[in-house]
Amino acid sequence: MPSRPEFEIGGHADGRGERMAGKAALVTGAGSSGDFLGTGAATAILLAAQGATVGVVDISDERAEHTRKRIEAAGGQAVALTADITDEQAARIAVDDFTHRAGHLDVVVNNAGISGEGNITGTTRAGWDRVFALNVTAAMQVARAAHPHLVRSSGGSVVNISSIAALRGFGSGAYAASKGALQSMTVDLAYSWGPDNIRVNCLVPGHLHTPIGDHGGEEGRRIRRAANLLGVEGTAWDLAWAVLFLASAESRWITGTVLPVDAGTTTATVLAMLPRIAGSQGKDNNE
Repeated sequence: MPSRPEFEIGGHADGRGERMAGKAALVTGAGSSGDFLGTGAATAILLAAQGATVGVVDISDERAEHTRKRIEAAGGQAVALTADITDEQAARIAVDDFTHRAGHLDVVVNNAGISGEGNITGTTRAGWDRVFALNVTAAMQVARAAHPHLVRSSGGSVVNISSIAALRGFGSGAYAASKGALQSMTVDLAYSWGPDNIRVNCLVPGHLHTPIGDHGGEEGRRIRRAANLLGVEGTAWDLAWAVLFLASAESRWITGTVLPVDAGTTTATVLAMLPRIAGSQGKDNNE
């Protein structure tokens, strides 16, 4: 047999496996434009490496195609879908189109999201509505469009991607509020869709080194490392592995959970972490 292309993911020697073999998974906001991947692209690539046929949904055709090509170059199967999922009809068409092409639908990952204009006093009404339209309403529309397909597949998994900004003050205004709403929606959908054997869970990523979280330069990265309990920088792959668990049958008895993926950032107080942050600066300066 010909050798498979190299496929290294997030510190793991090989992300390949069969945990999602025969499954079809739709991931929103999964486009990419280079090697520095966001959580959606990393999730789509990992699910495909684990055997799933993946629907790569993005508002940009070019970005959706970039992720699809990367998946197929690694031997996986993917469909690129361009859609503005803030439009209800467009969201439904994207879900229906992928389900038709894949033959069924088993997993939905509501990853698409945007940040806002800053704190509440600096946020315009238009900016507030724009953030909620994608971060909350679009996730609802995609999930609702997927529901009948998941029922026909005898159940499945919906994974919503929130943020620790919804759990701790960060001055992010509409972004924090929208991510909090997404967590509440997760719990309500888990209750409503449990009888259909559809599991709905929410992941709450911390300060990951991703395109959307890449700010402050090297100093910002140092502070983010020092601010979590492990002192290790998280990447998009760390979230992708958590999605894989909740998407797979391994978590068949887990629903309605809101799970931080943040290296313990939200478990400690600011005062408790200050010595570590200060100590890390001294260490870096001595290196």
